Amino acid sequence: MKLRQLTIAAGVACVMLLGPSLAYAETAASVKDIPLDDAGLRTLDQKHLRLARKAGTVCVHLAPGGVVRNGSAPIALDGCNISQLDHLVAEQKDPALSAYHQAIRPGERYDQNRSALYWRTVRTQLLANHPELTMPANK
Repeated sequence: MKLRQLTIAAGVACVMLLGPSLAYAETAASVKDIPLDDAGLRTLDQKHLRLARKAGTVCVHLAPGGVVRNGSAPIALDGCNISQLDHLVAEQKDPALSAYHQAIRPGERYDQNRSALYWRTVRTQLLANHPELTMPANK
């Protein structure tokens, strides 16, 4: 039990320490960096989803056991997934990926099992919330 508490405390400490630096690194990203065409947005979402799954895998191996949700793969429910994914995205140094990462709602941002078609929802939200963006002609 103490090891689990220590792991959770370490995860929270990582988020608190890395959070401000990652937020600063991602402020340079703008929603204008996100491609709105189908192919570009799908590719960006697939890249983000791969990173989310990588972060989840790292956290499962670091945590002293995970929590099984609805029969899915074990997922550590602590700050590990958040800090790992934020770190992996910042490490890519890709403005479009950073902006996309911030555009995804937090509930789905760190979900390694989200739908592969979630990029459509993100595009709809971006177009609704940012009138300066326009849908590409070839969609």
